[in-house]
Amino acid sequence: AWMGSAVYPLDDPESQDGGWVGLSDISWVSEMCFYVLERDNKGNLDAAVKRIYSIDLDGYDEDGYSIEKILVKDLVADDVYGAVGGLTPEKIEGLAHNGKGWWIVNDNDGVDYNSGEIQLMNLGPL
Repeated sequence: AWMGSAVYPLDDPESQDGGWVGLSDISWVSEMCFYVLERDNKGNLDAAVKRIYSIDLDGYDEDGYSIEKILVKDLVADDVYGAVGGLTPEKIEGLAHNGKGWWIVNDNDGVDYNSGEIQLMNLGPL
């Protein structure tokens, strides 16, 4: 078993409205391979970074290395929410697999400026 630390290189903010980018979820895929859900703090038309990356930790045995990430799905560029008539939520925060596909879910925070909807969406195989 590998134990150590690594540096995950976040994408830079790309929204016309600025903001920040962070990790929302890390999900196991196989052995030492994981999917990482990366997002900015912007929604609707200002959303720019809502991406799923693959990382493979196999073969790394030292602390402080920088992880190589491979784009699996760009939820904004692929217009995932537009396909169902919706706007891209700010906080896509959950990623899971159940044998029928990969699922994402948003967190609506129950705040005034949000529609209050929680959207669970099956992306299919990735």
